[in-house]
Amino acid sequence: MAVKMKDSFCVSCNDEPSAVDKQRIIVLNGDMGLLSTEQEQHLCMFVERGGGLVCLGNAVEAYRESDLLAEVIGHVHGRYVPSSEIIAHVAAPDHYITRRVDPSFAFRESIYLLDITPADATVLWHTSWHYILCPLAYTRTYGRGRVFCTTLGSSPEAQSHPVFQQMMARAMQYVAGAEVEERPARVAMIGYGAIGFEHGSAISNVPGLEYSLVCDRNQQRLAQAVKAFPAVRTCTNVAQVVEDTDIDVVIVSTPPNTHADISMQLLRAGKHVVNEKPFCLTSSEADAMIELAREQRLALTVYQGRRWDPDYLAIQEVLKRNIIGDVFYIETFIGGYRHPCDYWHSHEPISGGIFYDWGSHYLDWILNLIADPVVSVRAVEHKRVWHDVTNADQASVHLRFAAGQEAEFMHSDIAAVMKPKWYILGESGAIVGHWRQEIVKTRRWSGDLVEERLAPSEALPNLSVFTREMGDIIHEQHLMLPAAPLYAFHRNLANHLHNDEPLAVPPEEARRNIIVMEAARRSVERGGEIIAVTC
Repeated sequence: MAVKMKDSFCVSCNDEPSAVDKQRIIVLNGDMGLLSTEQEQHLCMFVERGGGLVCLGNAVEAYRESDLLAEVIGHVHGRYVPSSEIIAHVAAPDHYITRRVDPSFAFRESIYLLDITPADATVLWHTSWHYILCPLAYTRTYGRGRVFCTTLGSSPEAQSHPVFQQMMARAMQYVAGAEVEERPARVAMIGYGAIGFEHGSAISNVPGLEYSLVCDRNQQRLAQAVKAFPAVRTCTNVAQVVEDTDIDVVIVSTPPNTHADISMQLLRAGKHVVNEKPFCLTSSEADAMIELAREQRLALTVYQGRRWDPDYLAIQEVLKRNIIGDVFYIETFIGGYRHPCDYWHSHEPISGGIFYDWGSHYLDWILNLIADPVVSVRAVEHKRVWHDVTNADQASVHLRFAAGQEAEFMHSDIAAVMKPKWYILGESGAIVGHWRQEIVKTRRWSGDLVEERLAPSEALPNLSVFTREMGDIIHEQHLMLPAAPLYAFHRNLANHLHNDEPLAVPPEEARRNIIVMEAARRSVERGGEIIAVTC
């Protein structure tokens, strides 16, 4: 036998059965055919003595009647069902393998559907079939060893699904003897501003995280935090957070010009760090933080929460399926004609300027949709109307990529008519996302109608895909947007801390964003000069 190879769930059969004893985990997918009696004996002894066994795809059905192996996987029964959409639901959300994963996922596969599982099994995933809940994955123990079995994974589509990949990675860790109990990571937040309640709600609802401390110089904000989260402690000095040995993770939600200094203090104190966007203001600050986090072996990430916006998720899926072909041009826009806020967001020495505000999200989107390196940046700004704030009234930045693709982002507070939020051109089609003007209607106590116009950013856009056929026929399809996954960033953070899963927003990606915004500032200072970059 051989353990799972990277990016493959296949195992091979070895002429030396004793080779089983050299492995910590054995993975079976049913493709190798029946095992010899000697191989079965060695495999059973291996698990009984504390080894781990993972069975997936056709393995459970293939070996369920084997004389010895059936004792390890447990006596099961089922039947094959035709290829159809299978919706897998988590059945045991508190188990090591299922903690903080998406509660359901769908794919098309013909599977061996179980109706009988071992009496001592813990069912982890199940599906509804003809109004009956049927197990899709379970665990059990055999002797001192652990066993994980799933009938999912016989098709490439199922094996490539991100949740299935996560399931298998967790299963490997579990049967190898991973510690199933976990102490929640205690989280502190520095700066309880507009985003404080959002973070607190997510932390309070994600297993493995505990909202422990809020730091803010404003007593009113501290009172708001305690009212919303009564168990949280409060303090008024960053040094108190740095010195608090009970704190594991800190969310830095202070103005951008303080991110690097505060984060460095926290990293030196041995704490994982989550920065609000933007990551920082300069690439040198980003490099220093990344290097220190690497030296300290600590997590460092940025709260790019809009990576889970439904319109962005829908666009990613369209591009993944190659519906519009290779993308060569992206244009994005945010704004309108309204007075900017008078808070630090509009004061360039603190905020970094207009590019560092919404640009932190929009440029992050662009840089993830086009993976090729950026080779040049050109930016321009206008200061024409709002002279009481230091941010520009309008700014645009143009990116050119190594393979010739182009992208542009514009933020304007003096645009009486709005451009589309999204304008994406591919070699076979296009995606356009138009802003929606939404009005919330309520009544006063007197019965009078009150109409409140929402800011464009508070409503999802109408997203359409255009594709071309031979003969210049253009088809338009309106996209239904997916639901935004709940607490996706914070679940990933907990999964990284407890299960060593990759960060959804690694600091290197945030650094790339900073390099572009930093180059945009230099371009503006030089009158729109093209700035060469490599990122």
